[in-house]
Amino acid sequence: MNTLQHGKVLHVQTGRVRTQIDDTGSPWETAIYKEAVTTPINIGTLGLEGDERTGYDADRALCCQSVDNYRYWSAYFRRDFPLGTFGENLVLEGYTDDSVCIGDVIRCGTALLQIAQSRTPCYKQAKKIGVPGFVKLIEQTQRRGFLLRVLEAGTFQVGDPFETVDRPNPDAPLLYVNQRFFGKPDAETLRWLADLEPLAHDWRSEAAAKLAEGKAVLS
Repeated sequence: MNTLQHGKVLHVQTGRVRTQIDDTGSPWETAIYKEAVTTPINIGTLGLEGDERTGYDADRALCCQSVDNYRYWSAYFRRDFPLGTFGENLVLEGYTDDSVCIGDVIRCGTALLQIAQSRTPCYKQAKKIGVPGFVKLIEQTQRRGFLLRVLEAGTFQVGDPFETVDRPNPDAPLLYVNQRFFGKPDAETLRWLADLEPLAHDWRSEAAAKLAEGKAVLS
C-alpha cells in the first residue's frame, strides 16, 4: 500500500487512574496525569501496555493529539504547555484534526491502527490546566485530537513514522463527521453515520437510534 500521509511520533505517555482533589475539596478520578515513555512500548486492542483509564473501549484504544494544537494553545493562552499536558497517549507531527478521515488506516512501528472518532473534550482537561471554559474552546476551534482502534497489535516508540497507508472513506473527513454528528442531521445524514462502518460503535448506534426514533431534522 502507498503512504497517503506521513508524520512521526513526538511523544508517548501512559498513566494510572488516580484520585485527585479539586479546589473545593471534592475527589475526582482520572488518568489524565501521565508519564513519558521513551523506550519501545507494546499496544494491544485495549491500548498501550501499562496505560489505565476510567473506561475501556476498543474503539478508543489510543488517543492522539497534534503538536499543532499545542502550538495554538500556547499562543492563545500565552503560556507553555509541555507535550502530554492534555492527557493523550501520543503527540504527532504531520497530523492535524483537519487532515484525517474516519477509517484511515495507519502504520506505526509494527502496529496497524485505524481512526474511529474525534476525541470528546472532557472537563478533566479543563481542571488540569485551570481553565474552566477550556471544553467550550476546544469545541469552538475543533482542536479535539482523535481516537484509534488497533487492527494489529505491535510495538512502537518515540521518533517512529506515523503513516496513513489506506483511506477507505475519503468522503468522511474527521471535522465533517463531527459537524454532522453534533449538528442537526437529517435522516439521510443519520443513515450515513449509522452505516459508516469505521466510525466508533456508540456513535453509529446513537445515529441509528435517532433515526429509528424519528429525531432527524426535516431536510
